[in-house]
Amino acid sequence: MTDPNLPEQPGSGVPPVPPAAPAQPAQPAAPSYSTPQPAAPAQPGYTAPAYQSAPASATPILSILSLIGGIIGILSSWFYFGLLFSIAAIVLGFIGKKKEPAAKGMWLTGIILGFVGIAIGLISIIVTIIAFIALASYGASYTY
Repeated sequence: MTDPNLPEQPGSGVPPVPPAAPAQPAQPAAPSYSTPQPAAPAQPGYTAPAYQSAPASATPILSILSLIGGIIGILSSWFYFGLLFSIAAIVLGFIGKKKEPAAKGMWLTGIILGFVGIAIGLISIIVTIIAFIALASYGASYTY
């Protein structure tokens, strides 16, 4: 077989095939005047400059809870339930120290406030015991 795009070879008996005519480009459709076409913007719209943001870090929940527990423990340490908040602040502070080292200020403050709250709570308990002993001894000698 011979290639039809090659010139005719002598003695082949097959006439050459003329090349195909190039296709006419498709005519765009005439715009319809019954529906309005949206106008293209003359200039491109404003684009904000691309800033690289820091990756989102995890919230130091344990350190925050330690700090809040320490504050509540200090404020309520004159009452006996303040000891519970102070102990919770110390425990959460040491767990936060291990798991959230970046939040050093919060867990350290929680630990310190927790120890101070326990000290104030123990002093409050000792003063209350001494007051009851003093009142009990005074009440025994009191006569009408």
